[in-house]
Amino acid sequence: MAKAKIDFKALGQVILNYFKEKGEKVGLGVCLAIMLLFGGLGLWGSISAPSPIKNAEDMKKLADDKSQAFKRAEPGENDNPGPENSSTKLAALDKLDPTAYRGRQMFSESEFIDVKRRPPAILTVDDAKVSLARVAVRSLMFTKDGKSLTVIKGGGATTPMAGGVAGVPAGGGNTATAQQKAQAIRLFAAKKNALKATPEGNKYADRLIAYARTIEFSNRKMVEPLTVTVEEFEKMKGSHRPAEQALPLRMAIVNASFPYKAQMEEFRNKLKLGSFSEVLNDATASPEDPNVGVNAFRFLGMNVERRKKTADGKWEDWKPLDIRGNYLPYATSTGFGFEPEDASIADFIVNGLMMPKLRTFDPEHYPKVDDAELSLAKIKSQVDESARKDKEKLKQSKPRTKQDTFDVFSPAPVATGATGEGPGMAPPAFNPTGTVGAGGFVPGAPAMMMPGLAQGQDVEPPAHNLVRFIDVDIQPGESYEYRVQIRMGNPNYKRTKDVASPSYADGAELVSEWSKVPIILSLPEEQSCYLVDQRKEDEKTFKGLGSEDSKRQVPMQIHKWFLNTGAATQNLSVGDWTVAERVSVFRGEFVGRQVIAKIPLWIYFFEGFGLLPPKTAKGVKTGDGILVDFSPDRKDRPDFLLVDFEGPEYTHERVKSVGPDAKQVISKVEDRDRMIEAYIINPLGQLEVHNIVSDRENAYRKSMLEAYRIRVKKAEDFMRGGGPGGTTPFGS
Repeated sequence: MAKAKIDFKALGQVILNYFKEKGEKVGLGVCLAIMLLFGGLGLWGSISAPSPIKNAEDMKKLADDKSQAFKRAEPGENDNPGPENSSTKLAALDKLDPTAYRGRQMFSESEFIDVKRRPPAILTVDDAKVSLARVAVRSLMFTKDGKSLTVIKGGGATTPMAGGVAGVPAGGGNTATAQQKAQAIRLFAAKKNALKATPEGNKYADRLIAYARTIEFSNRKMVEPLTVTVEEFEKMKGSHRPAEQALPLRMAIVNASFPYKAQMEEFRNKLKLGSFSEVLNDATASPEDPNVGVNAFRFLGMNVERRKKTADGKWEDWKPLDIRGNYLPYATSTGFGFEPEDASIADFIVNGLMMPKLRTFDPEHYPKVDDAELSLAKIKSQVDESARKDKEKLKQSKPRTKQDTFDVFSPAPVATGATGEGPGMAPPAFNPTGTVGAGGFVPGAPAMMMPGLAQGQDVEPPAHNLVRFIDVDIQPGESYEYRVQIRMGNPNYKRTKDVASPSYADGAELVSEWSKVPIILSLPEEQSCYLVDQRKEDEKTFKGLGSEDSKRQVPMQIHKWFLNTGAATQNLSVGDWTVAERVSVFRGEFVGRQVIAKIPLWIYFFEGFGLLPPKTAKGVKTGDGILVDFSPDRKDRPDFLLVDFEGPEYTHERVKSVGPDAKQVISKVEDRDRMIEAYIINPLGQLEVHNIVSDRENAYRKSMLEAYRIRVKKAEDFMRGGGPGGTTPFGS
């Protein structure tokens, strides 16, 4: 029987047709089978897997076995070093001298003590307070080239000048002879361009003369001014005295505390000295002359940087501030005469860290010591402690009678009187240790015993001392921030044999880090306004403007600090506050305006503060005073703007019920003499609400007005021939 032949083509077609019809079911079945297979394997693996607890126990046992093996391990043959050859020889080590690493207290042999000097770290200020001062500086009247000056006939033999020599701290109360004045003037003449750096220069004198020299004052005779060269003034031998003028000035005064004792301890430790006395007696070569010795512990001043706040409230980058360059023209213009320092802080003033305050016509314009130097807690606590000790010394130094001093067991005579150690005694003078020989400065010569110290006794320096610098380049309405570096002389300068490293003897100066304490000053505007009717306050004594349109105007008062005033041809120097006592302002109007006001001015040819008489315009008197502009001096700063006000007459509607039907009737009612409120936009763009009650009772406004009226009264008395309207430091 023949074998059946398989038709593979037909079979393939059958299978293909089957998958076309049943392919989806076949695929689904295959996927389901695979899923069941892997699911079963996973389930079986989870069931048959070992326990996690058992795995942890096995791993711990393995780790313990390895740890024990490490503990029992010993080096074997393979761990021994191989044969020594040139490539495996150990390098030879230099022997170190152990003396530099031994504590001083453990060894008494001097050869084992490290006596090499190292550079001390310079500390910086740890607290600061910045104050604002507006003053009129007492300036000598030099010509623009600095070669000539104005003098007045007649002069005293001596004149009180605080700190009359450059570099001497103020507060000494020393007197200056005519020769010393001439030396100061020569110093100014040598810096003939100094005043060119000042904002106002020397332009007041000639303009004031042109305006007021021909004016006649009752019982007041004009002095005889004369312009002479410096050489001619020296030849006058005291027959003439320098004339003065007012030089207005704004200044930021920064007072800070410095850790003085900690700085001395740093010097003592790094210079390997045994006491504070040795620190003060230690010396090094002068940077100017290597053959001259100077104190090793000395301050050289400060580096100061300043930044200003922009209009958007951000700070600019730090920029160096030329403290000396800005201040020097004003110091030279005063003949280097400065205000004396308050006695309470005299013990905490150190040369090199305190800028003196310039001579002014009114020292009261400087911040009070309680609000400036003594506002620093570290200085205040020391001053209080010093005052307590001074009281104890005063008790001990009082003279005693024989009855008080008689001792029945020792009847020997006892000296009576003061002990000589009362408060205010000058500290002992310290002498640098060193001599000048053929080879230059030789440090380390025996020190002289300091006066007042017994053998082995040491000085006790104050924990903190005062630091002060003055910035004379500031503008109203601005905010400034300062930071400072303290500069000290390098105590190791040129002492190459005494230092641990030759590089320590290089450089004549050491500088601290920049201070971290915030030192910020925001200058207020030099103009303020108040809602007050001065006519009602003074009642019948008021002589100014007394009427206005009460519905459209409101009476106000303006206070302003004037750098100078008068017409452009006058430009008269003021440097003080002036008050426009009563002005009438419309809604929507700027408050500042030109007003006739009395301004006391220093008139050098009368040597006093006087008032310039009013001028007339077309035969009509302009009033008692001169025309003064109370608008802002800075044209980039807006003035106060009166937006609106309410009162003194108020109108409101009153509703009444009338008749049996309670019919409502509306009537208008006017109230008079009610409280006035004003809405003012200040120069910063802020809205201020003033009311006449609070402004009238404002204590600051009242004190400023009173002080202004006192100055005016003194000037009026002076112009009538009364007492001096001002004093001069040259004996007039």
